[in-house]
Amino acid sequence: MKISQMKKSLLLLIPAVLVIYFGLRLYHDPIDTYTWTELLINYAAGFIRRGLIGRVAYLISPYLSAKFFLSALIVGCYLLQIYLFQYLTQGVNGFEWLLFVFSPTAFLFPIYNFEAYGRKDVFLIVIFLLSFLMILKNMRLSWLFPLVLALYQIGILIHEYTIFYFPFVIVLMLVTYRESQESIYRWILPLSALFLLGNLALLFGLSRRYYNLDLIPASWEGLIPEHNLTPQSGAFGWMGVPLREGLQPVFNKLTYPQTFFSYVIGFVLSLIPMTLLDMRYQLSSRVMNMYKKEPLWRFVFMCLILSSGLIFLFSSDWGRLIYLYGFNIFPGMAVLKQRLNVSVDEPESFISGNAYDQVVGWAFLLLFAGTWFVKFYVDGGHIALQQGLLFRLLEWIAI
Repeated sequence: MKISQMKKSLLLLIPAVLVIYFGLRLYHDPIDTYTWTELLINYAAGFIRRGLIGRVAYLISPYLSAKFFLSALIVGCYLLQIYLFQYLTQGVNGFEWLLFVFSPTAFLFPIYNFEAYGRKDVFLIVIFLLSFLMILKNMRLSWLFPLVLALYQIGILIHEYTIFYFPFVIVLMLVTYRESQESIYRWILPLSALFLLGNLALLFGLSRRYYNLDLIPASWEGLIPEHNLTPQSGAFGWMGVPLREGLQPVFNKLTYPQTFFSYVIGFVLSLIPMTLLDMRYQLSSRVMNMYKKEPLWRFVFMCLILSSGLIFLFSSDWGRLIYLYGFNIFPGMAVLKQRLNVSVDEPESFISGNAYDQVVGWAFLLLFAGTWFVKFYVDGGHIALQQGLLFRLLEWIAI
């Protein structure tokens, strides 16, 4: 299916309108919800992990309501995501693009899961996409790498999940700048390893040293003095929690088959657009052929990508992890396709094709995008895979 840039823009208006609407809903949401209490954590009472966005709001609060500023910032970042995604995927005009846009684990994920709307993932995805944009533009490596490190360091101060997605941009950089192997060997790989290990050590050390939940409500006082919030009202423990307590929700998911496998199925479903994109352009095969005589590099790439999966052992919000994976893999593949100058004959649009193609195309899109979605978070023993938009419409019709 060929999709023109004009059609892409019109289709992206759908998630754009939805994120604006839900941004208004977030603004009117009570301040003691989990999303707001996490957003408002700041450094007023001392350094607190995940406090950077709250710190910016704290500095602006004498001039502008922190709640209004953050709501507007979040909506702006969602819209920026949509714009950057369209730009990065301008070389992908097939049916896979449409599947990703309307995937329940892509732009529609925070719509299906309002508790995920406005979480700090919105800022992380902007950081991912900006990094991919610089790679697409073939920025000079001596500028690109420091800027990527700076962006991801900002991301780590916003949310430590960023560390685990850093390998994606490194792999993309190594493949697309293959001609600069001397620089890669000499300083990019060692500095990348130092960046990862240094941040992990820093966060672990700070967590052990500053495990003090009292600092979190103390940091809110400068922003929301009229509210008597406590850590239990929302985002508690981001200074670091005892290992056993922190990992218990993950163990619950691993030991309840219905929870574990429902998330696995959701993850597999979310990868369908990426799998079809790879089948069309043979991206993974092309990369493997590029390094056919360099098995060490192939091993390094595999280790880097697999290392990102460790986040599933340290976080229990598996739905949002799937969401973040999608916004690394699909845009990254689109950039790789353009940087490797891959082109194939595009099939005719199922919209303008014969009746059989039209029925198959629309049915596949409808079934893929409309029958399921993945919950942001469920406790062990519950099922994460839920009925999607089609079932909700049927319920509305029944009512």
